Amino acid sequence: MQYFFYENLEGSAFAFGEEESKHCIKVLRHKRGDTLQLIDGKGNWAEALIEEEHPKHCSGKITKRVHHAPTMPYHFTLSIAPTKQHERMDWLVEKAVEMGVHCIQFIQCKNSERPKINLERLHKIAISALKQSKQFYLPTFKPLVPLETALSTATQDLKLIAYCLSAQDQSLYAYLQQRPSHIHLLVGPEGDFTPAEVALALENGFNTCSLGPHILRTETAALYALAASAAVLGQTKP
Repeated sequence: MQYFFYENLEGSAFAFGEEESKHCIKVLRHKRGDTLQLIDGKGNWAEALIEEEHPKHCSGKITKRVHHAPTMPYHFTLSIAPTKQHERMDWLVEKAVEMGVHCIQFIQCKNSERPKINLERLHKIAISALKQSKQFYLPTFKPLVPLETALSTATQDLKLIAYCLSAQDQSLYAYLQQRPSHIHLLVGPEGDFTPAEVALALENGFNTCSLGPHILRTETAALYALAASAAVLGQTKP
C-alpha cells in the first residue's frame, strides 16, 4: 500500500492539504471508509481511515500509530555545491533520500555557478522519494551558505573532502573501516574546490579522500559516497 505524508501524526485525526488530497482522491481513487498508511518523516507511521473524501481537503481519523527506529547505524551529512542545471540536483536529492542521507547542506564555493537553491522544490522531491522508498525519516535540508560557514559549524566524527586531485589520497573505503557514527562529506562544484578551499577544509579538521581514479560529476560523487557508506557500514536489523 502507498504511503501518504502528513507532518503531524501525534493527534487522533489527519487533514491533508490540497496537493495530497488530490493525489489520494482524484489520482488513486480512494473513498470514504478506505484505510491509508501515513508517515511524518520523523519515524512515525500511522494507519488512518478516510471520513471525508473531498479532493481538496481529504480528512479522517488515525486508528493506529507506530514509531520506527532509524534503520541506518550511522548518520551521513552531505555538503554539496549545487550544479548549474537544477534537474541534476533534483535527481541527486531523489536518489540520496532513497539511499538514506540524513542531512543535505548546500554550499557556495568560488567556482560555483548557481547562486541560489529552491529548498521548497527539493523538499517536495524528498517527500516523494521517502514515500516511494517506504522510509520513515525525512532528511534535513540546510540553505545555501558560504563554504567557510559549513566548515566552521561541522562537528561530525569523520569529516571528509573529495576533490578531483585527490586520487592519491586515502580512499573513502579505508576511512569507512573506522566504522564512523557520523560522516560529513564535502563535494565541490563542477569547477572543483580551489587549493585555498581545500587548505581551509584541512584547517577545520577535514581529511582529503579519494573516490577512485575517475573524475566524477558533482552529483555522481555524492551518490558514490552514499552508496559506498551503505554497502560498507550496512544497516541495522529490524
